[in-house]
Amino acid sequence: MADRIKFRVSAMPIETLTTENNTDKDVIASEVNRILGGGGDSVSLDGYEDSASGQGYANAAPYYIDAVHTAGGTQCVSGVKDFVYIKNTGFFYDTSTTLGAVSTHAVLVVIREEAYATATDGGFVSSADAAEVHFYEIAYLKPGQAIVLPLGASANSITQFGSNTNDLAQLGSTSGYGQARIYVKTVAEPGGSAPSNGNAVEFLAVD
Repeated sequence: MADRIKFRVSAMPIETLTTENNTDKDVIASEVNRILGGGGDSVSLDGYEDSASGQGYANAAPYYIDAVHTAGGTQCVSGVKDFVYIKNTGFFYDTSTTLGAVSTHAVLVVIREEAYATATDGGFVSSADAAEVHFYEIAYLKPGQAIVLPLGASANSITQFGSNTNDLAQLGSTSGYGQARIYVKTVAEPGGSAPSNGNAVEFLAVD
């Protein structure tokens, strides 16, 4: 046996039908006709000895981070990990150990990449060999929603995905081969005004 995390995901596709009495009724979407799901164990983990700020939990207590609304957001995970859990608590951030008032805003989870390119290659830059930050959406979390990212490239020493050596950047990597970091940012609820404060994000990041 080894340190690991058991996890499971479930998704119910729903369609809304209108009855003869002009009322709406939610049913499992007929094109799918089932509840989707899966689960299992993460890869073997080194343990849970990291600091509260680096791991998200310590001594059975969460360490909240402030998913600010300002440009660029807040880095959620530092360093390469083998399992990541991220949740929009549905509350504004107060301190790393306490929650603020109820929030109806969402949290956008992204991968932040520092991209380099030459003028002939194009890419995300406007001039040769200059760095430009680019963000890739991986989740939009409404209040109370969470995601898990079971990872394994680091644990299994996988560094190549395509045809080029070291073309795979492990999530959280800050090496010269890639800088794929996880960031979070509070965004306004649909039709709402821009949030003045960031939501508190709960997370667990373990290697």
